[in-house]
Amino acid sequence: MQSKQTLQPAELLRKAKTEEILADLKNYFKNKPFSISDVTDDAGHQYADLVQEGGGVLGIALVGYVYILEKMGVRFFSLAGTSAGSINAMLLACCGNKEDEKAEKIIEHLLNLDFFSIVDGKKSNWHFTKLIKKGIQRFIVKKGFIKKLAAMAIGVLIAFVVLAIAAIAFAFIAPLLAKWLGFAAGVILLTIILTLLFFKKRFKQFAANGYGLNEGVFFHKWINDAIATNHIENDEKQDTITTLADFSKHFMGIPKLTVKPDSRRADNNPPHMPILTIVSSEIIAQRKIEFPAMWDLYWKTPEDVRPGDFVRASMSIPVFFETFTIKDVDRSSSFEIWQKQLNWQNADKRIPYKAQFIDGGVLSNFPINVFYNPNYPVPRMPTFGIRLQDGVLDSNSATDKTFTGYLASMFNTIRFNFDRDFITKNRAYNKGVKSIDVQNHSWLNFFMEDGEKIRLFEKGARSAANFLKTFNWEEYKTERLKNFEMGVEKFKDPNNLGVKPRIS
Repeated sequence: MQSKQTLQPAELLRKAKTEEILADLKNYFKNKPFSISDVTDDAGHQYADLVQEGGGVLGIALVGYVYILEKMGVRFFSLAGTSAGSINAMLLACCGNKEDEKAEKIIEHLLNLDFFSIVDGKKSNWHFTKLIKKGIQRFIVKKGFIKKLAAMAIGVLIAFVVLAIAAIAFAFIAPLLAKWLGFAAGVILLTIILTLLFFKKRFKQFAANGYGLNEGVFFHKWINDAIATNHIENDEKQDTITTLADFSKHFMGIPKLTVKPDSRRADNNPPHMPILTIVSSEIIAQRKIEFPAMWDLYWKTPEDVRPGDFVRASMSIPVFFETFTIKDVDRSSSFEIWQKQLNWQNADKRIPYKAQFIDGGVLSNFPINVFYNPNYPVPRMPTFGIRLQDGVLDSNSATDKTFTGYLASMFNTIRFNFDRDFITKNRAYNKGVKSIDVQNHSWLNFFMEDGEKIRLFEKGARSAANFLKTFNWEEYKTERLKNFEMGVEKFKDPNNLGVKPRIS
């Protein structure tokens, strides 16, 4: 069920000062060329590949960024994203043809979404769900809520210990008082035991489908419904996009493209193979999964899959959402497919009977690597990346000395390693990446008010404008070529020792 929309798209755009931002940007390019790509269509749109980082409900900032790029005539050939980035990537892939503007349609979908309905709890126990909702809300809004909760628990334990000791002490000098003190201590102990038993019972329910507080059913339905409002090839005479088969027919349509030649490129033909990559983490196979490329690992035919399934798999925030589970995998797929897609090694030639997906951000929250093509050291179009940054990218501060801080640092090292490793080896990609400053905004704020949505959208829009003012396409191509040559050069001294091999 969707809530009544209070903030209208026109109001969002007005209050986010998009007209002012665009006017300033167009004035900036009034007497200088606006060039971001060598790939254009007949209408003069310039094409780029786009990668979007995950970040929960902060994804509305991504839409603000895309809105400005589209208004400046930028269009997206291939798309990739994780978690919140996967939502925008999928909607960009569906809300029109590649040459169309999509951001305003996406705005409409997001404003029609009651964010807090995503916190759908467990249908089997609605009262417990309401308790969880209230707890999540206080955790996000009230500063120090967890500390206060912990302090309350410690206070109850201290009260129990004090009352118990006092009861023993007064037993010899004031038996009646000792009796009442002991009774009070017993009530506290009984309350603690009953509370623990209550949560033990609820924990079984919590653990039943992947240790999630929320089923994720509302979000899953919403994303599939949003996709299904769009027609194949943006043609109302054709079917709406409800299955992977429909999506494939729609997404693989491309306009007539031309490429401005560059003498450093051996091939100046137009791109012909658009890619969509949505990243998830599958914890039974223990693999990073890229959809739709790996769809046949879990479903038998494209008609069995809904495109929103991929997004739900990518958005499965651990503990917050139940894992997105697919059963009867062994009946829908085969060992041969698993071996081809995942290099699956099993002496009995068996595959798992089910799959459990958690948030793709656990393994790759910013999949900037997916469009790397070694056949094009000088690219025909750039790879743009949008990051949702809530702090310093590479911190120089020491690890938190607490045990929880140590564990968090260890987890983040694993979590961000894959994406950082690619950027380290391919630093030219940094020139196409821009971070949106989302400090002081919670990525779990599912009851976000209109004012905060507007601020986030504006931050995305301003970041896009600042990026376009500084992006230099010719410099980007040159740096990409240097990056490629450095990779080749590295093989001449892979140990970085400055000493040539000696043959004896």
